[in-house]
Amino acid sequence: MLIGAATAALLSGLLGAALVRWFAGHRERTKAAVTVALYVALTAIGLRLFGGNSTGAHRFPSPFADPVFTVGGVVVPQSVLVSLGFALLITLAVGLMLTRTRLGLKLQALSERPSTAEVVGIPAPRLAVGVWAGVGAITMLVIVLVAPRLGGDYATLAGLISTALAVAMVGAFRSLPLTLAGGLILGCLEGLSSSLSSIQKYQGVVPFLVILVLLWWRSRREVWDTAHSR
Repeated sequence: MLIGAATAALLSGLLGAALVRWFAGHRERTKAAVTVALYVALTAIGLRLFGGNSTGAHRFPSPFADPVFTVGGVVVPQSVLVSLGFALLITLAVGLMLTRTRLGLKLQALSERPSTAEVVGIPAPRLAVGVWAGVGAITMLVIVLVAPRLGGDYATLAGLISTALAVAMVGAFRSLPLTLAGGLILGCLEGLSSSLSSIQKYQGVVPFLVILVLLWWRSRREVWDTAHSR
């Protein structure tokens, strides 16, 4: 676990350093395009190294596989409760760090106005790389928790990025409590879709539908606000 977390932090930190080095001064559209390209490239490399759904499944250890209780015929294992607890812990810890520490204030300043933050002496590149490394380590721990329930193949685990993006959009990339609530709601939607045989094979589309609905709603809201202001 420690070696895996350190390796994930190192790889993520290297990616972050490359992006900060070459694209820190570019516009948001360019950064978004580079991020998508990087995701596609890493997915292709991973599939080449580890195989697809049928050939690349690996058996992950399941330390929390024992059942806890049953609701309506559905067995709830320990891994679900541990995952929920871990999500709450991350939400509370990150929230306290951002609001109660000097490091958190620097990260907020870096997020809001990067150029101004650098002018006042905040080491923007080092902080950005540090965030990348920290997120990489946390992501590795999350993958270890969820991999036994998702099958343990690279394609499925790589697809979690679309779910994460949908959840982040629920929180508008700003609110940690809303992001946590979005994760719970999206998990319930995916669980419901997997229980209905007629739409079970379309379960992977749920995050994209959530993203489309949120984009449509926010675009409509901007139009309504503009019309109302006039």
